[in-house]
Amino acid sequence: MYHLRWSKYSNWSPNTKDTLAYFVDDRNYKGVVNYGVTFRRRDNKSFHFLESNSIYFLNVEIIKCNYNSKDSLISIEGFVSGGWWNELGRNKNIENDINIFLGEKTDTINTCYLGNACYDKIIDKKSIESKLNGQEIDEYSFLDTFPAFYFKKYSYYKTAPKGRRAFKISGKVTQKTLLAFGARGCYSEIFDIGSMIYNPHKNQRKENTKRQEGTYKTLMINNKLIADIEKEKAQKQEITYYTYTQKAENYILGRQYAKAKEEYNLLSQNYPTLFARDIHNAVRCAILSRDFKTAFEWSEKLALKGINLPYFNSKIFNGLRKNPEWKNFSSKYDSICKKAQSKWNLNLKKELTDLVNEDQTDYGLENRKSPKVLYETTEKVTGKLIDLLKKEGYPSEEKIGAHVIRDTTLISFPDFNILITHALQQKPENLAILNELLDKSITAFEYDSKRNINNGKEFGSCFHIYKGNLYGSKSCGRNDVEIRKISFKFSNPNDFIMDNGNFIIEAYNPKNPKVADDYYAENYNLIMKLTDDWEFYDK
Repeated sequence: MYHLRWSKYSNWSPNTKDTLAYFVDDRNYKGVVNYGVTFRRRDNKSFHFLESNSIYFLNVEIIKCNYNSKDSLISIEGFVSGGWWNELGRNKNIENDINIFLGEKTDTINTCYLGNACYDKIIDKKSIESKLNGQEIDEYSFLDTFPAFYFKKYSYYKTAPKGRRAFKISGKVTQKTLLAFGARGCYSEIFDIGSMIYNPHKNQRKENTKRQEGTYKTLMINNKLIADIEKEKAQKQEITYYTYTQKAENYILGRQYAKAKEEYNLLSQNYPTLFARDIHNAVRCAILSRDFKTAFEWSEKLALKGINLPYFNSKIFNGLRKNPEWKNFSSKYDSICKKAQSKWNLNLKKELTDLVNEDQTDYGLENRKSPKVLYETTEKVTGKLIDLLKKEGYPSEEKIGAHVIRDTTLISFPDFNILITHALQQKPENLAILNELLDKSITAFEYDSKRNINNGKEFGSCFHIYKGNLYGSKSCGRNDVEIRKISFKFSNPNDFIMDNGNFIIEAYNPKNPKVADDYYAENYNLIMKLTDDWEFYDK
């Protein structure tokens, strides 16, 4: 669980003038953002700090060992392979030498500073403001402490930087002597040489511990600890609202509409309040599975969201409108819809519209203001939004209705969502208060944050869309489920509202396309052609 931290051979440490080589057990490292550190560009432009962490394994082969009991001297020869050179260094100028120590260890506590995780070459203090608990910090700021040890008197050997690296080391052995192999970003290999010679039964194992498969172990992805991700997976065994919707959407991807319909039926039985997007999908599944009775029942739920009858002018409802039950349904629907609309909080709706207009006055593409002005605008608008939410509550679909454009197109995230987006991007001082209010709305099934475009999951995505093509990063494995979700976005004739996966759209630059073309050719694999419409994302 130890890995080597030595400022002598690493830029990833603040200059504390400490030249000792520490073997640090930092398995409980949380990640910079998870310690509460926040970052913001001083010019108020958007900035996202993403931290990922993988530790590579070393493989030690001892091929020769000579020990002289008269003078307690030992000589050890062998090879070390593994490390991150094996994974990253082929055809690249990357070096990963291994440091080998033979001596007695001294236990200590090692301090983890901000500079251990993001030194000045990554975080430019002139342009990036770093804060912890509201106070500006630098690379010497304390984050955590971890158990560690170092060698005072030792023999030392530094291997070649690549491949199967030969080593030879010798020195005097006591009962406390260790042989340690370490490198930055690698799990150390540590042998208790003293016990092997003076107390051979001390560390004797009944069975050899099986080494984890693979060349490395991923500990963190985009600020999220793998351990926490695994906990979330375990929690997903618990049935929640999104258990049903995720299953239903997976069935829709496979065109198994009857099974998807049953999942939505179970959702309705277990949750009295549903989001309009799920009702929208459930109606379509019922129609496509030829269950018109259920389709009418689900359609009636849309009236409770204040969605007017012209919504049913979409082509998919042709069969429903020709059904003998349509006349009675449409009359009843119109009555329910008007009753729902009469309960709307019109003041909340108007004030939200005013806030969006205030926001867009400065954010509009034609007259976008400077980053400093945008930050000030967002801070001011966020304050007003907080006051509005405290006074009127969250603008749920029940309070202001579901958002429909051009009569038939349901929008799962209405215009006011941009206010939340800008607050999350700009990180104003009052963001914590807004998040607290939103958390309450999530619990009440008013704010659909899990499927919100504001969740920032696209950062660090393995998938990019460029010139209508879907590309996968060569550094990522193939994820067929994610590919199906993304491709479904471009082949969705029934207008389902779905989780379309995690991807980044690369804008086409007609003035200098070669830069992006070469970048994708070198770093990405072409997966499929999605569309010939390169400008789909602007429509």
